[in-house]
Amino acid sequence: MNRVNRCGRIYRRLARAFPHEFRTICGDGLEQLGEDLMPVVWRDQGVAGITRLLADLAMRLPLEYFSTWAGRLKELTMTSDLFEGTWRANIDKSQWDPLHTPEQARITLEATATGYLMVAYGIKDGQAVAERPSPIIVDGRRRPIVDLNGRPIAGVPPGAMAFGSRPDPQTIEGGAEVDGKTLGKRTLRVSEDGKTLTVTVEGTGIKGPFKTVAVFDRVEPDPYVPFG
Repeated sequence: MNRVNRCGRIYRRLARAFPHEFRTICGDGLEQLGEDLMPVVWRDQGVAGITRLLADLAMRLPLEYFSTWAGRLKELTMTSDLFEGTWRANIDKSQWDPLHTPEQARITLEATATGYLMVAYGIKDGQAVAERPSPIIVDGRRRPIVDLNGRPIAGVPPGAMAFGSRPDPQTIEGGAEVDGKTLGKRTLRVSEDGKTLTVTVEGTGIKGPFKTVAVFDRVEPDPYVPFG
């Protein structure tokens, strides 16, 4: 049993040598695992089993350090997404519909595998308002307009299709159409310095054609917490 205790101390020292990031995630779980496994392995497999257990842990140690360093290097070299983040409307620089000018407005954009998830919210006539989260898919294909659960959206004409593309790194274009007729178009463009987002929306509403140009400033630090 003294041999098991000595091996247990070696296991704990190896476990404590793992990178801080690894231990932050696993806590004391690795050390506890060793304490639980050591007597069982000794009983069932003897010295050979204990040796393999310690060898496996020792070989894993440099791999975890390599993984940690590689992750840090990726963070340092990775280019941040131009669109992702929180944007606050600059009311004075924007050209709103006179009947729909908000007192405050913000949008958040979260990068996804196919494009972005956008949420718009703000204050209008002293009341908080928000739009349903909407995906912006930029692969150039046309898709039925549905909510995030794949269900039809009230008020959207049957057969309406959404489309989107990214003609250049700083621009996203999208819109909706039904029976080949465009209902509306939207363009999002980020400035060269990445601090300003201009959103142009145009189409045909109940009262005829309309066009708004909303200018947003990037919020830093970003208060946004991604969905999910």
